[in-house]
Amino acid sequence: MDDDTRPEQDHVLRDAITLPLLIIPRDRRTTRVAATARRPTIPADALEIVDPLPVTEPDQAVNTSPDGADRPPVEARARRGRGGSRVNALWTVFEQVVSSGTNAAINFVIARRVDPTEFGAFAIAYTIFAMVVGLSRAAATAPLGISYADVPLGAFRSAVRQAAGTALVLGAAVGVLLMLVGVGMGGTVGTNLAAMGVIMPALLVQDAWRYASFAQGRPLLAVANDLVWAAVLGAGLWLLATVAPGGFGGSATMVLVWGMAAAVAAQVGVLQHQGWPQPRRAWAWFTGHRETTGFMTAEFLSLQGAAQTSTLVIGAVGSTSLVGALRGLQTLLAPTTNLAVALMSFSIPEFSRRKHLPAQTVLRGAYLVSGLVVVSSTLWGLAFVVLPDGFGAALLGDTWAETHQLLLLAVIAQAGPCLAVGPAAVLYAFGRTRLTFWINLAFVPFLLACPLIGLLLGGARGVVIGNIIVYWATIPPWLYHLHRQVRLGARR
Repeated sequence: MDDDTRPEQDHVLRDAITLPLLIIPRDRRTTRVAATARRPTIPADALEIVDPLPVTEPDQAVNTSPDGADRPPVEARARRGRGGSRVNALWTVFEQVVSSGTNAAINFVIARRVDPTEFGAFAIAYTIFAMVVGLSRAAATAPLGISYADVPLGAFRSAVRQAAGTALVLGAAVGVLLMLVGVGMGGTVGTNLAAMGVIMPALLVQDAWRYASFAQGRPLLAVANDLVWAAVLGAGLWLLATVAPGGFGGSATMVLVWGMAAAVAAQVGVLQHQGWPQPRRAWAWFTGHRETTGFMTAEFLSLQGAAQTSTLVIGAVGSTSLVGALRGLQTLLAPTTNLAVALMSFSIPEFSRRKHLPAQTVLRGAYLVSGLVVVSSTLWGLAFVVLPDGFGAALLGDTWAETHQLLLLAVIAQAGPCLAVGPAAVLYAFGRTRLTFWINLAFVPFLLACPLIGLLLGGARGVVIGNIIVYWATIPPWLYHLHRQVRLGARR
């Protein structure tokens, strides 16, 4: 199966260094808050006016941060976070399974119902969606987990409406462009592009509601929303198979059914978060959080640009079988990335809510996170190393032989970015997006050069060895800046 079955799979290894997750250990020793700790600035015009929480007893007093937003009492935040963090993490993982399954379902159904040429046309449109949804998360919803993880409910809902409105504007702009290009191109590719343009706003808004649920610490809302999407999609495909001549129709028709199901789920998100998207506030939202949205958007574009350019160059210089083997590696190792993506959505707001913890506790949490990702990804990869060749051939066909030769090296390469997950999570949660941008940007030239040099010197194995070098070289900067920022925060 084509590895474009999930948005996250288009950058399985190269930008995994930006995929944080979190399970923070319980710590009962402190309830202090550094009142002068730096926080990402929340623009005054980005929030609705909310009455301050009443102050009754000294130990229940509302904490006010430098950005002016009232916070719940420290003890209340600690009790609320410790009790449900691990359960929420598990629900977040389950949500990613449902979300990825819904996206995969449309790929599987189309692949089985149309010829390879038409599926290729769909894959082009789906790849564009995968890129745009990543851009939407960077430009629209990222501030929710960083700056709004512990604000009052009214302020959070106001922020969510503006973030969803920003996603809607981006979806509409990209959608119109895709429709114009699709109509101009014509043919199967043009039809699929136009269909993807029609549904793009619904896809991005539904994803915005999902991220808002994670930022609020209520992943069950996202699970319910994705289950609605899956149910409506199943019903729509069944109806299409029943009434369409020849069953199902073309790929563009199935894309529209997929988008219709997303639109229904987006409407459910309106009910869940008790408000409609506010597209008129999109520009104010983006510019008001430029420290987050600007740098994360630039970071996403630079990493994706390096990843896609490297793939194109390797494909032009190397053989078709080499490209197939590398894509086979992506397909086999994709589930570990999906796990990281799921827990990333959970981890950033959880770390953000726990900035008051001692430095050693935060560092221990970051190392625990990285360790969990490394162990899970390594075990998953090694399982394919030791499995019989017949099993691998059943999954990848003729591509398996070359993929299997590279798999152990790919597991070693993948461990590098996995080690950086914990430090990256903390830096994002602390609002250091400018810093993370420069860390990633410094390695973009190496992401381009190392695999290509490896290809010229050692063929397929050289490509993966080049990845090992650049991925593991990122670890010292992440660890250095993690310790530095945590220590600075503890002294404030």
